[in-house]
Amino acid sequence: MKSFWIVGIGLLPLIAGCSVFETNPVPPNPALTGVSAQDAAWKDQIKQVRGGDGARFEPLEDARDALDSASAEQGVENYDAQALASARQALDAAESGWAEVADKRRPSSDRLAEIASDAHRAQRLAEIARYTAIREINLEKLVAANDELQSREPVQQPAGEARPVTGAARELVGQKVVPDRLGEVSFQPGTARMKAESQAVVGELAQLLSQYPSVGVAIFGHTDNVGPSAQSLERFVAANPRLEQQAPSRAEKVRAFNLALSAARARAVAQLLVENGVPARRIGARGFGDTRPVASNDTEAGRQANRRIEAVIVPGPDSPEAQQARANAGS
Repeated sequence: MKSFWIVGIGLLPLIAGCSVFETNPVPPNPALTGVSAQDAAWKDQIKQVRGGDGARFEPLEDARDALDSASAEQGVENYDAQALASARQALDAAESGWAEVADKRRPSSDRLAEIASDAHRAQRLAEIARYTAIREINLEKLVAANDELQSREPVQQPAGEARPVTGAARELVGQKVVPDRLGEVSFQPGTARMKAESQAVVGELAQLLSQYPSVGVAIFGHTDNVGPSAQSLERFVAANPRLEQQAPSRAEKVRAFNLALSAARARAVAQLLVENGVPARRIGARGFGDTRPVASNDTEAGRQANRRIEAVIVPGPDSPEAQQARANAGS
């Protein structure tokens, strides 16, 4: 049993975005158009270095810097070693390609495009690894803070009525603004497709974060303990071979499904916040599945209460609290 949950936790980065939950994939990088413009763009990024070792290629320089920053980030090997390893592989490919063309007077624009593509992939994966480590380290603290909030007296308010969020940024920290103040975020059953009315709530949250740039937000996803249909559950297991190899019981499959579904929903909220202009570095997202109910799962009302998204305001990455924490970690 213990090995099953170790594997389950390790699968989360994969299954959280599984197509079983019908989420939108991360959009690809926009393609350049116009051959002449593309040729000029690549060649403009080749800089001759006087007194140095020849030319340098700016996308490659950016990728090296990103990988250096990611490698230096505390905990990155623990939280997203796969992205970091992929970033290193992409950078190696870019370095090898550049070594082949660096001394040529007129390198092929197609080859430069390939090198730049590898370099951009390395940079993107390195940044993902770095920000994942930052978020996960912070989220460990946020989970404890959220547990404390859950233990307090719940805020009483009329059903369906949202309360305005006001005050200084410091006063907002620790407030559970979703659902307590801005309203509920809900999804189509068994999926991470957000309901239209909930998108407006996330939009209000984005406006709040824009109004208070020194704070961040932790998004927590929760489900009830009811699993999907047998067909959906088997699709989920089939999409995750490592899970299937553990030969889990149906109850274990349901718990793994709910854990992944809650993570996918939290990430869907985070993605919509980014689309509304909130920097990703100010957002953390995590799913807890059915492990933290707030009501009994024996009634429909209780199950509905347990199917929830919570958004807690936290100190942002550039806040005095965060800067002090980084200083303490480095001392």
